[in-house]
Amino acid sequence: MRTYKNNYRAFTLVELLVVISILTLLISILIPSLAKARERARRVTCMSNIRQCTIACNLYAADFNGWLPLGNIWGDESKEEGWLDLNYQSAMYIHLNYNIDESHAMCTSWASEKDKYFYTPASVNNDNFKVGGTRIGYVYYGRRFDKESSVYSPILENGQVYKTPQRIYDSQKISSKTLFSCFHWDGISTGSGWGAKIPHIGGGKGQYIQPSQQSLIPKPEGLVISYLDSSSGWVNWKKLKWIEQASSIRLYFSDFR
Repeated sequence: MRTYKNNYRAFTLVELLVVISILTLLISILIPSLAKARERARRVTCMSNIRQCTIACNLYAADFNGWLPLGNIWGDESKEEGWLDLNYQSAMYIHLNYNIDESHAMCTSWASEKDKYFYTPASVNNDNFKVGGTRIGYVYYGRRFDKESSVYSPILENGQVYKTPQRIYDSQKISSKTLFSCFHWDGISTGSGWGAKIPHIGGGKGQYIQPSQQSLIPKPEGLVISYLDSSSGWVNWKKLKWIEQASSIRLYFSDFR
């Protein structure tokens, strides 16, 4: 009788488990690397977007004798302000004249909040001026309220008032050449309604930290910053400086330009 020999050899259970283990190990190594690559891509996009906003401010300054767009949300530079918003009329002028829209004017970490930008303030004063500001996704450091002896003035770590650029060529009279940062805000008055919105963490999507938390965990690696000269870049967290407003809000900037 003729017999046939089977030359095919099947995997044993042990060999199969070894292969699965190796694949699992490779995947566990690759996934963090892919996440880091995705976050770096977000940073590049954010640097491009924030630079577009800065270029728009430079174009605005060219049209208005060097004056930067108004940062004060009340439309009157003698009045105090909050730092989170841009003057509504300034935002709309930039939007309509220099083609800056939501896709440019916000950090990539907060794409889920796209519908909250360029909103129309609800209240109107007696002069038919829209009171309030519009969020543009980045903190704007140009032409802000920086008067002495006001709780709403931005204060440096040394207790001095942070002097904001009023005109595009005010580089000798200001505290920093930072014009935008992708950092929204960090509430330091724990127990109040303020928390912190930290971009470029949590897989690159940004993270909200509750006001009861004392420290920023996880700590950000850095922020995207743009400067008066229309340049932009990624700045390591340790190299950033901060200002405070009303002992409750902390904002970060860079003086490396």
